[in-house]
Amino acid sequence: MPKKKEVPLFLLNGFLESGKTSLIKEIIENNPEYQNNTTVIICCEEGEVEYDPSWLDKYGVKVEYVSKDSDFTAEWMESIDRKYMADRYVIEYNAFFDWDKQEFPEYMLIYQQITLIDASTFKVMFGNMKKIYQSMLKDSSLVVFNRCEGINELASFRRQVRAMNQQCQIAFEQSDGSLTTRLDEDLPYDLSKDEIMFEEDIYPIWYVEVFDNFEKYENKTFKFPVFVRKAFKNGDFVIGRQVMTCCAQDIQFLGYEVKNDTEVKVKEGDYVYLVCTVSREFSKLAKEEVIMLHASSVTVMPKHKEEVLGMN
Repeated sequence: MPKKKEVPLFLLNGFLESGKTSLIKEIIENNPEYQNNTTVIICCEEGEVEYDPSWLDKYGVKVEYVSKDSDFTAEWMESIDRKYMADRYVIEYNAFFDWDKQEFPEYMLIYQQITLIDASTFKVMFGNMKKIYQSMLKDSSLVVFNRCEGINELASFRRQVRAMNQQCQIAFEQSDGSLTTRLDEDLPYDLSKDEIMFEEDIYPIWYVEVFDNFEKYENKTFKFPVFVRKAFKNGDFVIGRQVMTCCAQDIQFLGYEVKNDTEVKVKEGDYVYLVCTVSREFSKLAKEEVIMLHASSVTVMPKHKEEVLGMN
C-alpha cells in the first residue's frame, strides 16, 4: 500500500470553560483554508459553548465526539480519517485524559499544541492540580491566559508556566481580545537600576524573567550566589539551581552558560558569588544562539548546603 500522506493535527488543551471552543470557532471563521470540508473537529468534552449545526454547515466543518480517553485511540483516529479524509484535524482535548498514553496514527503529526488557561481560576486550580497542568503544558508551543482583567499575579503565573515549559510562548488576552506577552511585573528587585543584587531564593524568578524578557535585562549587571554545575578547561562554566516546578517528584534544572572573563578558576560543585551581564550569542555547547552570561567577577565562597528552590 502507498504510504499515507502526512496529516496535521492541531491540539487545544485546557480545562472545561477555558475558551477552547470559542478559539477554535474563531480560527475557522477567519481562515478560509479551514472551511469547506477540509477540517474535522475532534471534541473530547462539551462545554458551555457548542458547535451549533447551522455553524458547522455554514463553514463546512465536521465534528466528532469522543468522551473517554480509552476510546480515543490511534485506530479510532484512522477510522475517522477514512470517513472524512480531511486536510487537518483540530482536537479539543480533555485535560483529564491521560496525555502520556495518547497515541495517533504514524502519519498524523501534531503541528501545534496550544493550552488555554482561565487566569481568574488559575491560582486555586494550579494549587490543587499541578500534575494535570504539567501534562497540558509540557508539549505546548503556545500558552494563552484569558480572563485576565483585575488579576494582579500574572507575572507569577507566567513564571509557574515557564518553569514547566521553558520553550513555549506565553501570551495574555487583553479586554479587546488582542494578545500581549508584556507585563508590568511585580518583581522582587528593582529593574530600573543598572546593578541588581539578589539572594539565592530569587534565582528561579530571575532566570525565567531573563529568558522571557531578555531586552529588559541586557546591559545590566547582576550579583547573586549560585552553584557551578559544570566547569570547562577554558575557564567557562555553567551555573544553575534545582527548582521544584510542580511537586517533590518534579524537579528541573534551570541554568545558564557563563563566559568567564576573569582569571578565577572554578570547579563543579563550587558555590560562587557571581557578578555578570546578560547577552545573546552563539553557544558551541548548545550549538545554537542562547542567552549567555558574562562574568566580570567570580568569588568562590565556603561550601553551602544546596536546597531545592521553589518558583514562589
